[in-house]
Amino acid sequence: MFSILQHLFIPCPLPALYIKPLDVLCIADLHLGYEGIMAEYYGVFLPKVQFHEEMENLKKLLNSFKKLPEKIILNGDIKHEFSETSYHEFREVSEILRFLESNFKEIILVKGNHDNFIARVTKKFEKVNLVDFYEEKDFVFFHGHKLIKNGNELKDKTVIMAHEHPSIVFYSSAGRKEKVPCFLHGKVNAFELCVMPAFSTLAQGSEINLLPKEELLSPLLKKINIDEMKVILVSKELGIKNLAKLKEIKNVTKRF
Repeated sequence: MFSILQHLFIPCPLPALYIKPLDVLCIADLHLGYEGIMAEYYGVFLPKVQFHEEMENLKKLLNSFKKLPEKIILNGDIKHEFSETSYHEFREVSEILRFLESNFKEIILVKGNHDNFIARVTKKFEKVNLVDFYEEKDFVFFHGHKLIKNGNELKDKTVIMAHEHPSIVFYSSAGRKEKVPCFLHGKVNAFELCVMPAFSTLAQGSEINLLPKEELLSPLLKKINIDEMKVILVSKELGIKNLAKLKEIKNVTKRF
């Protein structure tokens, strides 16, 4: 396991967190049903590979543990479509939840901005606890599309959020562009913040070293100085790479 902080770990080269004091695994932004929605609403036809890839990644993630955590947190946007749950999403979300119920004692599903009407699916599963945010001991989990507490309420907490799908863009000497998912973490005011990359293999991430601050998705990230946050790359190809602060990566990117 790769240690981000004393109590936060990346179990393997996949976008997931293990929170040791809680014995909790956390993933976010699965965006299930993505291909079906793109075809049905936008006329964009993609090979239906994401669900298979996410299931394979999930199995690899669970196999990285000698003993599985007792519960898992899905930190928002388990499905993709904003409006009513489509047939594609209903089937894929149900299958994922069945798999998780067979491996964990409790599933905490934190609602994201894409998770409207998801209760129609989750109510069929006894182990699923659907919440707007989750707090246990000194840890706060929320998706990130809206602010849930003020800074004073988060004092001395460790806050874990998603929503932004952070990634770093690199350019080769030939000018080729490559995007790699990353974690962001650092001290923000009086609390620790960790921003998770998406578990989705299709949903594009925010190019965090290129985007102006005003174009970020998360209202919290717009309010803080993310340039001081540290970057950790995570991918099956590159593994887990501890990089510098975001401001230093931005300076290197400007050369291209």
